[in-house]
Amino acid sequence: MKHNNTRGRASAQASFTLVGSLLLLTPPAVAADALTTDSSEDLDTVQVTANRIPQLQNDVLASTDVITRDEIDRLQANSLVDLLQSRNGIEVARSGPMGSQTSLFMRGTESDHTLILVNGQRVANSADGLARFEFLPLAAVERVEIVRGPRASVYGADAIGGVINLITRGASEVGQHAEVTLRAGSDGTFRQNAQFSSVEDDTRLSANLHHDESDGFSARDTGSEDDGYEATGAELRLGHDFGQQATLSLGVANTETDYDYDDCYDSSSSASEDCHGEGSQMVLDASLLTHLNPNWDMTVSVARTRDEYENTQAGSDAGRVASTRNEVGLRHDFYTDLGTLSLGVDHREESLDAEGYSVDSRYATGVYGSWHLQQQRHHVTTSLRYDDDNRYGHQMTGGSSYAYDLTAAQQLGASYSSAFKAPNLIDLYNPYGSGNPDLDAETSTTAELFWRLQRHHWHLGLNAFQTDIDNLISYEGVDFSPINIDRSRIRGVELSSGWQGEALSVNLAMTWQDPEDRDTGEKLKRRAQRFARLDADYALDDWSFGATLRGSASRSDTDADTYTDTRTAGYGVVDLRTSWQVMPNVKLSAKLDNVFDREYQLVNGYNTQGRYVEGGVTFFF
Repeated sequence: MKHNNTRGRASAQASFTLVGSLLLLTPPAVAADALTTDSSEDLDTVQVTANRIPQLQNDVLASTDVITRDEIDRLQANSLVDLLQSRNGIEVARSGPMGSQTSLFMRGTESDHTLILVNGQRVANSADGLARFEFLPLAAVERVEIVRGPRASVYGADAIGGVINLITRGASEVGQHAEVTLRAGSDGTFRQNAQFSSVEDDTRLSANLHHDESDGFSARDTGSEDDGYEATGAELRLGHDFGQQATLSLGVANTETDYDYDDCYDSSSSASEDCHGEGSQMVLDASLLTHLNPNWDMTVSVARTRDEYENTQAGSDAGRVASTRNEVGLRHDFYTDLGTLSLGVDHREESLDAEGYSVDSRYATGVYGSWHLQQQRHHVTTSLRYDDDNRYGHQMTGGSSYAYDLTAAQQLGASYSSAFKAPNLIDLYNPYGSGNPDLDAETSTTAELFWRLQRHHWHLGLNAFQTDIDNLISYEGVDFSPINIDRSRIRGVELSSGWQGEALSVNLAMTWQDPEDRDTGEKLKRRAQRFARLDADYALDDWSFGATLRGSASRSDTDADTYTDTRTAGYGVVDLRTSWQVMPNVKLSAKLDNVFDREYQLVNGYNTQGRYVEGGVTFFF
């Protein structure tokens, strides 16, 4: 498949022109209404990810988004990649169809600088520190909480760019309820999902079963065969309240995947399309929240994550890697007239089951504290954390934020935070090259200014930030061994705006950024300087209609064939969707992605989905 760069640039330019026009035209009208509308209705959303305690989203002094189950269903997103693509500060690059290698860049930082959580627990592989997106099915997700900017002083390593927390579906409505969804789409795609929940007295139980399969499309633009994907998973959650004194939560989730991909190598070191992978991931978590007195809560949590994947290349075994992570945490939250004080300790142990590693385990312990104060118009958040890793040493991180309420609807604030990324086991003890056990952690500092306005129907926010990262790990040492050498600086501005009426909802996210390698002066690869997303939906009685416009400017990249520097063209893609509530217990839905069948790439040399049609039916019991 050949790609026309001129067409790609024109498409991206048209997309940004449309988004910019909507931005310029919309605020005066909605602002006029906001000034005359009573704002007594509470539009805040509770989130827990930013500071590990429940807070109203508008009280969090960080750039956050919360994507609810209703929005996931309305957008009819097929994967977490589709759901997150081009939201504020987020770019996702996938090398082909579902199941292919996926990288997420938040605020221009590296692909392993965003901490991915499931129910607050880390799920990245212990070998390379990357989360496998194919193990994170949307069918099992109740909400996605996104926090942009460093959170290392709360979570420890790896949260330089931000944190994404997937909270799985649970039970909330009294009685027994069930939901079954059947969908079919282009490329031989079929999806089935069943959700059951039960709430009786103080006990809550929920279960989710899901299965996705697709013939897919060729991952490489030079490929000759489709690369398919199949995933099956189940989740079970149990919660119980012990009167007013304590709450116990237990959960288990397991996903099995089977996928094809391109560009592996056979025994003669020739590129092959005969590439196949299988994988599984299990996450176990448990927590006990105890109300020791009206002003003192204690939370104890334990978790175990195990993932395994095995590849076959040109019919030959290409190796198996399995990793296990055990975590335990203790946190105390004190609610006083001087604000909320949180004190906690985390301990994490990781191990690998793979050939060739001279060292295949590590452990780390972190101690942290945070303080949140609101006095009249003043808001203050500060946090400090000390981490000690037995493989590379210790690290201290901290962060402080301050905001002032200009009016009841407007807030102005600033923050400054430090963060770090721990070298992974491949960096330290690479069995296929020269690892470097003397590596230091990658470190960063981020300064940010923000302004936001929240009225009854309308919200508007502006964030400006600069992140400086030092000691980036680069494979430029002797025999391509990793060393701490690179530096990068990312400057950016994020704008978010939205309108939520009785029938119409519109949400706009625009990001301008300058991700620069300070040593070479070049732009960081696969990160655009401009990208945006516009979602608009209209509800009419039992019908709803919606559209999404996603656009990105061109990006620096590496040519997939010659391995030389190149640029991947920008793009603009339009998606349409509709749904019809036929009766109270039956809902029909359909979507048309990439309406104009744009040919574009997220990774040079690798295809993306062309025009795609999918429809389905959901039964409620």
